[in-house]
Amino acid sequence: MKSRLLMESWRGYMNESDDFGVEGQYDIGLVPMSAKPFHEGHMALIRKAADECKQVIILVSTSDRARKGEITIYGEDMKMIWENILTRYLPQNCICEYGGSPIRKVYEKLEEGLSDQNTYAIYTGEEDQNRFQKKYYIDMIDRVFIRALARGEDTKAISGTLMRSYLSNASEDKFLFLDGLPSEISDSDKNEIFNILFRRLD
Repeated sequence: MKSRLLMESWRGYMNESDDFGVEGQYDIGLVPMSAKPFHEGHMALIRKAADECKQVIILVSTSDRARKGEITIYGEDMKMIWENILTRYLPQNCICEYGGSPIRKVYEKLEEGLSDQNTYAIYTGEEDQNRFQKKYYIDMIDRVFIRALARGEDTKAISGTLMRSYLSNASEDKFLFLDGLPSEISDSDKNEIFNILFRRLD
């Protein structure tokens, strides 16, 4: 019994360690995100997943994000941005799936994976990694790996909260909003993203 617990503890450490990042190491990468709005930190997760996985599935929420005291980011606007702009900048091994809860979608993908032998890597920020509980994929724990990035260390120090703040104060902070978008996006497309989101505030 003791040896079994030690083995499970060791497997858990291996599955969460950041020391394993070989290109093509994992079969399928899962990148769940609300991304309201999308920013450089999200793209950093996608880049890492694309480097380490044979195939990447980005699970995108299309619900509205409405919070008291903050501007609302509408899911239909973000879906338009994803379909017409962002998908053109994604690595070739990435596809998007829209709708539903991104976290729930991860578990659904893992459940589907019970019948195959693929390895799965989940890409998320350090602040969200505890949302993925081993007890929900215990039957395939040897094939599931959590790849967590630290904001400000592994990624740019940007967040959705900051981006919404820049957007709401666009007369002064538009440049900061644009600077928070991924560097590979063209200036014209950055401005189009800004215009799509800002038009609701006029």
